[in-house]
Amino acid sequence: MKKGIVMDVNDDYVTMLTPDGEFVKAKHTKKSYEIGEEITCFPIDVRVRNASKPRFFQVRKWRYALVSSLVAILFLSLFIPFSTRNEVYAYMSIDINPSFEVGLDENLQVISLEALNDEAKKLLESIPDWKNSTLDSITEEIIEHSKNSGYLKDGKQVLITTVVTDSHDTKIDRELEQGIEEIKKEYKKEQIAVTSITSTVETRKAAQEKGISTGKLLIEKDKVPKPVLEKKVQQPVRQEKKNQQKKAYEQKEINKFKNNQKQQAEEVREELKEKKEQIKEKVKNNIENSNMPAHLKEKKIEKIEEKWEKKKQKQEEKWEKKQRKKEEKKRDKEDRWDKKENHNRGKDRKHDDDDD
Repeated sequence: MKKGIVMDVNDDYVTMLTPDGEFVKAKHTKKSYEIGEEITCFPIDVRVRNASKPRFFQVRKWRYALVSSLVAILFLSLFIPFSTRNEVYAYMSIDINPSFEVGLDENLQVISLEALNDEAKKLLESIPDWKNSTLDSITEEIIEHSKNSGYLKDGKQVLITTVVTDSHDTKIDRELEQGIEEIKKEYKKEQIAVTSITSTVETRKAAQEKGISTGKLLIEKDKVPKPVLEKKVQQPVRQEKKNQQKKAYEQKEINKFKNNQKQQAEEVREELKEKKEQIKEKVKNNIENSNMPAHLKEKKIEKIEEKWEKKKQKQEEKWEKKQRKKEEKKRDKEDRWDKKENHNRGKDRKHDDDDD
């Protein structure tokens, strides 16, 4: 069994560059590979060498190329997900007074839980079995322990802030959003205001530098909408109409906030695209400056360009699909709002007729 860096992939085998400077062919052991990925495989009895120079000089030069490739791979790993290891897909901060940050994997199960202040550290001792718990169960435990410890009193807000890492998946994003909405509905029955917002990786990094949660940083910047709770008591129709107008204004403010968040997300997306292009150019330069035969260089570069373009196109399609779904959801919400307003206007007219 040998380790190496993937340099080429075809239907029959994968070609990898070993630390000894050899090109070794190996059978496929998984569905897909990425150029520059480090793998371990059983080689088949086929090797490709540059026979024009002695092996000593060839190995020496290939080692220089290998070091350059490893540096490029290190940069790539910062921006491109090469594997489906058990990594954090999204961070969710929960702020009451205790502040926690929960790390969720692609199955929305908890793989990390960090107490961000002294109050949270005290509560963390009461949650020993948090690992691999679900999104709703960890949120329920934190809220319930906060209530029992006197941190969550009447009228106090629970703020849930989510930050999804660079590897977005529309299905997982939708499941995360639905899970949080279900939590909000359950605690709304108990007159506990749960507010949820999304933020960016950059904002989270800024919060980490200040030693606070992402949600606390957004509160400091006054970027968190005020929670709205429906009162349990029945109110006159005309008072209800005033409440509807108030809610419409608050919804307008929320939409304004969401648009700002959308603009920030687009800026971050463009910045990441630019960085990925820079990394691609570094990988191509490493191949150009290597001792590889010219025809192989050309083939590798064409392969990289082709794969990069396919990946870029796929990401664009996912982004467009996500935007379409958001627009559809927004239209559905506006339709429901219009129907409710029409219903309330009908009730107002009936009420005025009864008064006459």
